[in-house]
Parts: sequence; C-alpha cells; structure tokens
Amino acid sequence: MSRIVFERDAQQYRVGLPRLRKLPPNPHIYDAPTAKDAALARANAPPSESAQADSELPTESTSLKRLRHRLLAHDQRSFLTGSAVPDLQVAHILNAVRRNSVRKQGVESFLLQQGLSPQTYITFDLDAPINAILLEASLHVQWDTYGTFCFVPAEANAVNMLEALRQSNQDWEHLVRLNPFLRRPLDVTAEPYNRPMWDVILLHPYAMLPEGQPLAIAQNRTFHQQGQPSPEPRVTWTSWIASGDHLVAASAPHEPLAPFIASDIRDRVLEPPISSLAMVINAHSKLDAFMRDHGATATPRIQRYSQLMSDLVTEIFFVPEGRPNVAAQEYPRRGSAEDAGMAGAPPPDQTMHQSPDEENEPGSRQGTPRPGDNTSFVDTPAEAPESPAEDGLTDTEFRLVEAKARDPKLAPKARANAAMMMLFGTRDYRDYNAERAHALRD
Repeated sequence: MSRIVFERDAQQYRVGLPRLRKLPPNPHIYDAPTAKDAALARANAPPSESAQADSELPTESTSLKRLRHRLLAHDQRSFLTGSAVPDLQVAHILNAVRRNSVRKQGVESFLLQQGLSPQTYITFDLDAPINAILLEASLHVQWDTYGTFCFVPAEANAVNMLEALRQSNQDWEHLVRLNPFLRRPLDVTAEPYNRPMWDVILLHPYAMLPEGQPLAIAQNRTFHQQGQPSPEPRVTWTSWIASGDHLVAASAPHEPLAPFIASDIRDRVLEPPISSLAMVINAHSKLDAFMRDHGATATPRIQRYSQLMSDLVTEIFFVPEGRPNVAAQEYPRRGSAEDAGMAGAPPPDQTMHQSPDEENEPGSRQGTPRPGDNTSFVDTPAEAPESPAEDGLTDTEFRLVEAKARDPKLAPKARANAAMMMLFGTRDYRDYNAERAHALRD
C-alpha cells in the first residue's frame, strides 16, 4: 500500500511505494500483436513460490501480489478511468488491519456474520477480489489516504438496497427465534446488491483536480480473455473536470458523468463482483468524515448521500435480538483478567492515536495523550500502556469495539459506530489543503 512520506532534507512530501523485484505483466501491454495471448497468460499465472521478496517488504506482499495478478487478469483496467497503465495498484475497499492475523480473522468473521460474502463462502477474505479494485497510483492515494472522492451506488440502487436490507433484517430476526445460529438471509449475489450502477462524488474537488486539470476516462473498453481471440481495440477517451461534487464533461454543455456499471470479466471467469455493501461502508467513512469536518460547505447531494449511506450502514450492521454475542463470550479468555474487567468501559470513539511516523505531520489530527506517557510510569512495567496497532487501536480497545459491534442489545447507531471503528480504527483522512498551507508557511 502506498503511503505519504515527508522528506526532511527536501522539505516536501512524496508518495512512497513498496519496492517489488518485478511488476506482474499487464495483459494490455505487449510488443507485438502476436504477443497478446502470451501477455495475458503471464498475467493469469500466479507468482512464483520460489521468488524471493525484498527483505524490507511487509509480510502481506505475497498475498498482495497474488491479488494484483487476479485483478490484472479479471479487471484489467482502472475501476474509474478504464486506464491500463503499468502503475495500477490494488485498492482495498475495506482497508482494515491486515498485518495482524488475529484482528484480520476477527474482522473477516464479523463481515461473514453480517452477510457480506456470498452464501457459498466460508469467510469474507479481505485480500480477495471481492474487496478490491484497481486504481492508478495517484488516484489510489487520493481515494485511500485523502478521501477526495468516493464511489456510491446510484441513488435508485441505494434506495432499493435499503428496502431490501430492512426486509432481510426482519426475516433474520424471525429466523433467530427458531435457531440463534442461522446465517443471515442475505444473498449479495442477487439484485439489488449484484452489480449496481456506480456514481462518483467529489468531496474535495480542488484537491483531486486542481486548476481545471482534466481526468481522462475510457469509453468502449475492451477486455482480453484467455483462450479467446484478442478483441480489436476500440477505446475512445473523454475528458472530465471537477465541478462542485460532480465530474462533468470538459466541453460544453458540461454534462455530469453518468452512473456506470463496473467493467470487467469477473462474471465470465466465475469471479464474484466487488462487494457493493463493502463499497457502501467505504463511502460512509468518507462522507461521515467530510460532514464532520466540512459539513457547513456540503452540497445538497453530499448531504443526501451522507444520510442514505448512514442509513444503509446501520442496516448492514444490524444484529437481531437473540443472536449470541460470540465476541463478548470469548472476551475474558482472549484477553487478560484485567482486560475482561474493562468490558463495560466506553468505546474509544473520541480517542485519536498516531504512529511515530505521523507525529506532528501537517494535515494530521493530533492524538490524545495516553496515560503512561509520563516518565513516572517507566519503573512500573505492569502498568505500561498498550501500544496501538497501525489502525490506532490497542488490543483491548479493538476487543471492546468488536464486542459492541456484535452486541444485539446495543442501539443500532451505536452498534454501527462500533463496527466502523472496528473496520477503520481511529485514523482520519489526511487534509491536503492543510498540508499545502503548512508547507507554504515554512
């Protein structure tokens, strides 16, 4: 995953990318027409198990390489622009902590309980195509780090999803009375969840496309499929600029970008489409952060979608009365005795933690000092505070929010807030305008 790195010598920011020995081949890039099928075959081939990774790469790099190979074979292009450039990156929709295997399993188990996976699946794999799209490196940073834009279902699709979820939750509540452990009756492979129309909302248009900078989007996209004749290229490029919360045509009469269906060949290779409910959760995190920090400037469209995504997320994280809270039952044996005594403590909703790499960086939300920062605690190791993980939550805090996210007796909004904290932690989207203003003052 890319990250923003501050170079103190140069006094500037740069995008830091993980170093790889060799990029997987892109099926759209070839030296001659006869090499098309060979390029596609190489893209479909899994990474070599004997290949040695860079010693500084995180342990997730192997699974990330495999996921990128699958997306290059099945999606082939940027989800937004349709570009097939070599710097396409895996953009996780639910970008939860994946380096901590215990937390990863907890999140995947929770998402399976909530029915985000197809009924035939035994887990919701965070490192699978169902939870990922391809984006150019620059758009990946904009989407994941700065939250300058988000993807939402077209309004009619979103309303249909909300009605279907409410009916599904009523059915689940009835089934739980018969058997508390019955799986949620939610079929995400059927309408209205399967392949909805997607719309783009610009939350920070002047950060995403400053000074009238255009964004090229491909129309009439072609896709390669192994064993099939290569299609004739017929892609045409259209130019779009930012206008309010819309992408609009660069030329008059500046029509807004119409909602679109994800373009890929997943259905042809029996690969499930991206999780529309996961994308709703992702959009809610961005819209909620925008309304909290910039609500006074929100357009009517942003306000409307913010409420709609909030209502959807509340229904997604519904847990019926009578459903056992597995996390709460396991809580004492998963933590220490002292941790178990904290089960009634309030969730760390207002606590913002930072990693050492982010301390005092412009545009970052300042962390709340933790107990134990004083040197008087150095001589008492037993009372030393826990270190937060990369999501800003300590192990105890994560167990608390997990228990609350699974608690059927909690108020719906409070349970949804706990679930969002479990998935996204305390980290906030970075503020590019604040970073730039800080740099200009120095």
